[in-house]
Parts: sequence; C-alpha cells; structure tokens
Amino acid sequence: MKKDSRKEAQLAKEEQQWKRQFAALVKYRRKYGHCLVSDTWPATRGLAKWVEKQRAKYRDGKLHLDRFRKLQQLGFAWNHMDGMWERKFKQLQAFRRRYDHCQVPSRSKKYSSLGNWVHFQRILKRRGRINAKRARRLEQIGFDWVSRGRSLEYRDSAYWESSWNRMLAELAKFKARYDHTWVPAGPPGNPSLCRWVSRQRRLKQLGRLPEHRRRQLEELGFDWRSSSAVGRRWERCFLRLMEFRRRFGHCHVPAEWKENITMGRWAVKTRRQRKLGRLSAEKIRRLNEVGFVWDAIGTREKQYNAMFNERLAELVAFHKKYGHWRVPTDQPRFHSLRIWMDNQRINYSRGWISKERIRQMEKEGFSWLSDRAQRVTSNP
Repeated sequence: MKKDSRKEAQLAKEEQQWKRQFAALVKYRRKYGHCLVSDTWPATRGLAKWVEKQRAKYRDGKLHLDRFRKLQQLGFAWNHMDGMWERKFKQLQAFRRRYDHCQVPSRSKKYSSLGNWVHFQRILKRRGRINAKRARRLEQIGFDWVSRGRSLEYRDSAYWESSWNRMLAELAKFKARYDHTWVPAGPPGNPSLCRWVSRQRRLKQLGRLPEHRRRQLEELGFDWRSSSAVGRRWERCFLRLMEFRRRFGHCHVPAEWKENITMGRWAVKTRRQRKLGRLSAEKIRRLNEVGFVWDAIGTREKQYNAMFNERLAELVAFHKKYGHWRVPTDQPRFHSLRIWMDNQRINYSRGWISKERIRQMEKEGFSWLSDRAQRVTSNP
C-alpha cells in the first residue's frame, strides 16, 4: 500500500511539472508565434530541455496520447529542423502576401535572415538535395528558383563595372590610410577587399585583366607582387605600424608601449631578426620605405640628448633672468624644470651622469649643491 501511495504521489508530482512546463510553452507560443524554444537563452534553457525530452519520448513511443494531442493542437514541432523550415516558410508566405512576389532581398536589414534562407533553398534545388514535397509547396506560392535581381545584374556589364570601381575606391581609401596596397584578410584589413586584390593579381598573371583596369591600379600605386610569402600575422602588425605612424608621425614604437605591448615586442623582434639575417629582403624594403627605426638605442639616445639640451637651455635662461639657480618649487610654470634640475643633482651625487653632461652644466656655472646645502655652507 505504501509503495502504491508513493507511486501515485510521484505520478501526481510529475503531472504537475508537465502541466507547469506546458503552460510555459503556451506562453512562449503566444509571445513568439512558434514552439521552437531556443536553448541559447538562459531564461528558456530549461524549457528547451523539456521540449527536447517530449520529442525523444515521441520518437520512442513513450509519450502519453493526451499529452501528444495537447502538444499537437499547440502546433508543436516534433522535429526541430522541420519546425525551423515551417517557420521560415510561413514568413515567406507573409512576405508574398505583402509584396506579391518571393524575391526576398538578402541584403535588407529587415529580411536578411529570410533572404539567406530563400537563397539556401535555391542552392539545394540546383544540387538536387531539396525535399520534393517542400519544393512543391514553394512552387505553389509562386516561388522563383532563379533570383531575378541577381540574374539581371549578371547580364548587365554596367553593374560589374560599377562594382569594380567601388572596390577600387575602397582600395584607394586603404592606400591613403596605410600608404600601401597589401590588404590583409584579418583586422585591421577587409576580407572582401583582400579577395578582390588577390583576384586582380591573378587576372594579370593570366593575361585576363583589361588594360584600362591595369592602368587604373598602377596609377594608384598598386603592387602586383603577392603578399602570401609575407604572412598574415606580419601584415597585421605592419598595418598597425602604419596606424602608429599616422598618429605619431614616426615608426619608433617603444619596446614597452602600454597601449599595445604586442606591437612594441614585434618591433624589437623585427630588429633582432634583421641583425641575425633572418628577415627577408622584401620585409626590409617595405619597412625602410615607411621609415622604420632599426637603431632603437641610438635613436633613443639622440632623443634623450635633445631633451637634455632643451632643459639645460631653459635652466640657463632662468639663471640669466633671475641671477641664481634657485628654481622655485611652488610655481607651476617652473615645476617640471625644478624636478629636472633636482634629478641632475641626484644623478651627480650617485655618479650616474656622464662626464660630457657634467662639463656642459659646469661650463654654464651651475652649482651642484642644493639650496639647503648652499645655505648651510654660507652659514656655518
């Protein structure tokens, strides 16, 4: 008796759970118009598992008849892929009623998904892989197995000429920004432009590129050599180097550039590869053309020397104007000069400053003693 009561309680609990999930499915159907519950949404993941469980029970013949009838009346899709097809077919019927044709534009933001589905049905038809029943249903609503717009464009040579000119304009923009025509497939490049550029090189090799197009590309400064040997990763880094030059006016990327640490390390690695003779002549040529800095240490030293001379000139100008070396600490306009002067005195006391710089500063009469040390010396 106890076993029977436990079994009845378990069945009643299962029935309540089923009704609760069925009510959730009814609510989903009312909101979205179908029973194809997505398992990618966290909110509906549990309901999607329950739906799949009903399909499995139906396939195994274990689904209760009354439950089957309830789901069937709701428009339940017993096969997910069939349900997806039916959903798209209904959308196509609605499109047909509204526009009186089935030529769904795949480039439209509103109908992009439906347009891609329509295009896929045409591909299946050409390959002989579409279900005969589905093909008949599509034909019954006036479905055209050939895209009229696409076929008309294919016949119109003006379309292809305008398309080629549009890609040439994209290449011109790329050239203006990066100062070369080596378009990579990955970011910050453009996959479609990369394919178009590769096709132009291929057509020229085959002798099939029209003369007027060849001239247009060469007027733009197009490089006919293939970039396949260079490597996609190197091309991406080279493009980032062009972006760096556009922003800062030079190609001296700091080794520990905080904004992009990978870029700085690539520059260091490139210099090391050239020193070891492992960098190709083509890469060296392209880097030389954009002004890549090969001697980073020498360039950095020149920059530091220029900065030192600039600060020293400011300090000498201060001494000439005020007659002393006591740069004030409480005035914002002299703040950076005071810090630089104090750092020179610290470097001098620790032996970190070069003899040449010591000579330059002493030639101007600079005192290595701080303000406090000078007061102590003058008042023993």
